[in-house]
Amino acid sequence: MNRLQERRLALELTQPQVSAKLKEMEPRADVGMVSRYEKGVCLPTAPQLSVLEALYGLPRTELYDLEDLDLLGCAAAELPSQESEGVETAPPPSHAGRYRKCYRISREFAESLPDDLLGVCGYSSWQSWHDAALKRLVGEYAARKKAAQKRGA
Repeated sequence: MNRLQERRLALELTQPQVSAKLKEMEPRADVGMVSRYEKGVCLPTAPQLSVLEALYGLPRTELYDLEDLDLLGCAAAELPSQESEGVETAPPPSHAGRYRKCYRISREFAESLPDDLLGVCGYSSWQSWHDAALKRLVGEYAARKKAAQKRGA
């Protein structure tokens, strides 16, 4: 259970009630969207986050991690300053400048992957594999662009 769901349940709100409040500012809001926010599948937009803050009576820093707020463009620079209150602010996160990119694979394909796939192939995490795969893709892109330019010249 994440903080959004915990807070919703503590306030004895239902997902339909939350979606109705979100729908006031975002007509496409629905119960499925609230569920996706609670499961961490996707993030609300900055205006939706403001609605959630008001509805839940908590600042965004208590609803989401700084990493998520950074992705939303609502990071520390846009948050109320705590330094004036004598509270020390946290250092920038180690992921600063990184982006979250999500994609799905079929359940059948995911279940076909061996549990030790990453380790046997020399990767410490899916992130390290993804970074290496993207670097290879960028290299392939550069080579193809260069070949196309030579053919065209």
